[in-house]
Amino acid sequence: MKSILSIILIWFAFSIGQAQSNERLSRIQNTLDSLSVNTKGLTETLDASISLNEVTLANFLLAISNAHNLSMNVSSQLSQITITNNFSDVTIANVLVFLCKEYNLNIEFTGNILSVKQHVQIQKDHTHPIAIDYNPSNETIAIDIKDNNLYEVFKNIMDASAKNLMFAPGMENQKLTSYIKATDFDAAIDKLALANSLTLTKTKDNFYVFDLQSKDNESASKQSLRQRLNPNSTFKVLNKNSQLLEVNFVDTPIVDVIRMVGDSLDISMFFASPLEKAGTLTLSTKSINFDKLLVKMFEPQVEVNAMNTMVNVSSSNNRNSNQQPSQPEAISYTFKKEGAIYFFGTTNQLSVRKVEIITLRHRSVNLMADPESMLSNTSVRDNYIAADQGFRNQINYNNGNNRPQNSNVRHIQNGNQEPKSILDIIPEEIKYGLDFKIDFELNNIYITGTSARIEFFKKFITKIDKTIPVILIEVMIVEAQTTNTLEAGVTWGIGDEPQITQGSLFPTTDLTLGAQTINKIINGFSSTSVFNFGRVVPNFFATVKAMETNGDLKIKSTPKLATLNGHKASFSNGQTSYYAIVQRNIIGTDNPQTSEIRNYFPIDAKLGLDIKPYVTGDKQVLLDINVIQSSFGQRIADDAPPDINSRNFSSVVRMKDQDIAVLGGLEENYKNNSGSGVPFLARIPIIKWLFSKRVREGRKSKLTVFIKPTVIY
Repeated sequence: MKSILSIILIWFAFSIGQAQSNERLSRIQNTLDSLSVNTKGLTETLDASISLNEVTLANFLLAISNAHNLSMNVSSQLSQITITNNFSDVTIANVLVFLCKEYNLNIEFTGNILSVKQHVQIQKDHTHPIAIDYNPSNETIAIDIKDNNLYEVFKNIMDASAKNLMFAPGMENQKLTSYIKATDFDAAIDKLALANSLTLTKTKDNFYVFDLQSKDNESASKQSLRQRLNPNSTFKVLNKNSQLLEVNFVDTPIVDVIRMVGDSLDISMFFASPLEKAGTLTLSTKSINFDKLLVKMFEPQVEVNAMNTMVNVSSSNNRNSNQQPSQPEAISYTFKKEGAIYFFGTTNQLSVRKVEIITLRHRSVNLMADPESMLSNTSVRDNYIAADQGFRNQINYNNGNNRPQNSNVRHIQNGNQEPKSILDIIPEEIKYGLDFKIDFELNNIYITGTSARIEFFKKFITKIDKTIPVILIEVMIVEAQTTNTLEAGVTWGIGDEPQITQGSLFPTTDLTLGAQTINKIINGFSSTSVFNFGRVVPNFFATVKAMETNGDLKIKSTPKLATLNGHKASFSNGQTSYYAIVQRNIIGTDNPQTSEIRNYFPIDAKLGLDIKPYVTGDKQVLLDINVIQSSFGQRIADDAPPDINSRNFSSVVRMKDQDIAVLGGLEENYKNNSGSGVPFLARIPIIKWLFSKRVREGRKSKLTVFIKPTVIY
């Protein structure tokens, strides 16, 4: 019974093999007949010159190819077969079919190219047939598979649905079994993965990515594709050239983000340290550049490290001797880009630190200091303080002490140092972890630090690197002075000797009458009246004065000042005088000697103006204005400082661009009405002018300032 069954199985296998062989030869014959229409060499009779005496099958086929102009590729395996047959009056096509049958060959056709090789019989896998039914109208699919290879199943699904399915290397022979009635494609594919212990991730570009489920004890170096393609962590490349991305990451490890995006963008990367402990990223945005994405990922790393550093420093300062040391600082990570290569590592590794040169475009790295005020050092007291300080420094220097210090009064009163560079006004949080060098000549800032911190600093610098407005200030200073003086009266007296009549009558009267002239006048009155007035002594004289003066003086200054926003502009016009200060010192005790040092110090009287403008956001102008007007008076001694008469005012005004502000009110009025004369007679109308001298004086001075600011960007 067993023998009969074996014979039946052998016969059945032989029958199947024979059928397959006949099918193969029939296919080759039909293909050669079709090619014969355009390839004449297949219908030609075999060349009699071709000998078959101990010739390898490969050489025989090559000889046929050369003799009959056929394009033929012969497998090297045919060099092991030797033939001795003799063919006569047969076509090339028949010879080829005979050789395929006799020596178990197969011919593959590529156009009119024949590729002859050994026939390898493929044993068909009698597994469950793959049944895939996809409906494109509603995107539903039905699946019926059992112990089929993953590659074959995916190929059938992709051919039917035109959707892309991917799998990790080595999974092509994974056996799949599933029976799913027509349902939504995404749901069916998800359940297919679930039923066969696979993981599925659908990417933004509609790829279905499968992988084997990872084991709990799997090392980080063998993380599965599922861990690298989290369902809640997807991205899409919008523009590969500009590295523009659309991302949606939810608690995705930073190392996975870098590797996934780097692979998609074909980026060259160098890891100086593993990034498995770099943390996770949660970010969703429609458009972000890869460099900015890195900055967002690593910027918090430095911030956390900075916070830990400050906490540790504070803790170490307050820690007692018996306390345990603080925990080590958390490791922070960063990146650096050099050309097309990205470097990743910890922040203290030199390979990922970066040197950047920032050139300011609109403003200077050196902050301009305000010019020295024109209103300072106008007080005699301030000058005396400066002079006295200078003497003290000189004495200390002569006694061998330190060199004299600066005696500028303004510096003595103001000990605050003004910022010297733009770095002085940047918050410390922005500069943390970076090293700076300033190049004033090239207007550059040289920075060393991590890329994330440098990018954060550059972003801040870009926001403050704006054009500073220039304010042109047109000033008109008008000072008007009006004077009026009236002096009149008669002076009688007796001199040491007779006086001669002399003086002026017009336009001012200042006349001295001698005794002779006065006697003539008296005689004239005596001859015309009943009274005899007598005569005056020879040395008698009379002085008659009648003078009135008027003045109208106007001084006008029209300076133009230009300054940067927030900086002071000064104008001064005045006169300098000098006064002496004498310093006497006694040297020695047994034979004391007195030394005297006389120095002359300047003092100014001026018309000075200080203006500091500020441009507001709505392009209005704030002006901080200080005006002083001073003039010299009398001196109590030749070497003493002169009196100073001064007028000043300060004001802060707000005005529109190119408006005119009028600042006035510095007005000085002076009136004097005095006289002297003979008692009682000096008060009688008309004749009082013969017995008195009167002086009336009036003076008025007014200072007005007109200011017009113009903002220039």
